[in-house]
Amino acid sequence: MGAWFGRWLPGIRFPIAVWVVWRLWQLGLTLLLGGNDLVVSLRDTAFYYDGERYLQITKQGYVLSQAQMPNTAFFPGVSWLAWPVWKLTSSEVWTGHVVATVTGIAAFIAVWGVSKAWKDEAIARRAIVLLALFPSSLFLWTFYSEGLFIALGAGAVWADRRGKRWVAALLFVGLSTTRSVAILVPAVVVLARILRERRVDRWSLTYAGAGILGTLPVLWMMNHYTGDPFSFFGVQKDWGRGLSLPTTTIADGFSNLWPDPKTIMVPALVARNFDLWCLLIVGVAIGYLAVSGPSGREGTGLLDRFPKESWMIGVALVALPLCSTSLASFNRFVMANWVIYPAYASILMRLPRWWRRAAWVAIVVALGITTYHMVGRFSVDRFIG
Repeated sequence: MGAWFGRWLPGIRFPIAVWVVWRLWQLGLTLLLGGNDLVVSLRDTAFYYDGERYLQITKQGYVLSQAQMPNTAFFPGVSWLAWPVWKLTSSEVWTGHVVATVTGIAAFIAVWGVSKAWKDEAIARRAIVLLALFPSSLFLWTFYSEGLFIALGAGAVWADRRGKRWVAALLFVGLSTTRSVAILVPAVVVLARILRERRVDRWSLTYAGAGILGTLPVLWMMNHYTGDPFSFFGVQKDWGRGLSLPTTTIADGFSNLWPDPKTIMVPALVARNFDLWCLLIVGVAIGYLAVSGPSGREGTGLLDRFPKESWMIGVALVALPLCSTSLASFNRFVMANWVIYPAYASILMRLPRWWRRAAWVAIVVALGITTYHMVGRFSVDRFIG
């Protein structure tokens, strides 16, 4: 045990420390801008919007899933994780914050770990700082699925890179219970493995099976409560989403800048603007990872070598949101697309020193101001994604 701590603690100490600073900063903003005392903030803010849905699933499954808007749009992974905490404590507050804390810390550690496995410690540390600065990271302290989604996805790829393949397979099983798009992560890793090895080996089959295995209890649960194991497909229209060309989704994003005054969109204009900026943010990151892959010219000072699955995962995690009619909440989907953090960390590391300093100042100021406004709106129960 001592050897284990000696090997891991020096590394994970940094992402944990960043998480602590980030959490205190976000809590301070919530108290300052929400106008509530500490007890009210801790009791209520974690359960706004989707958090309320996951809490309902924790307590009663998909009973009366159609009472307001369909809960079957949400996969139950984080609710299953929360269920024993709720049973032990009988407290919604403890349940929400214990799960958000555990999954949030795990997400920070996993992004650090996979960034280090792909590149090095310097890139990994900067990637974690960028995750903390990203305005939508506020959803990592709410009772949402983002923390668990990032922790399991990045953790599985990290485990695979380190040769811990049974660990990766188990994490892929859990990942598939978090959201419908999650099954694409093991699929991408399998595809990258086949392209790299030029054959289908047992681990390709194991990862594919793990992704499918994780979805089976989700389908069973939805069938048990609704009679339709694939009910999460049909409910997307009720949430204002459907299949579309990316151009339609992007056009919707621009139209959201001039919303009907009677809609919920008016208080969300900061987030809607950020949704559009996130198109550029995620596009640059994925483009960089794609040209910096194994076929890139290492040593030129312009490109940095990343594994093929890095950009493929980036595309997989953003493709469906871009083809879903509505750009609303895109900032949250991009935040959960964890490959962007090592990508930007690498980009910044390759800039000349004074450019790098100027870029960090610009990033901290721009993202800090956006975080201030988004946390302010969320803390008073206004929709931001």
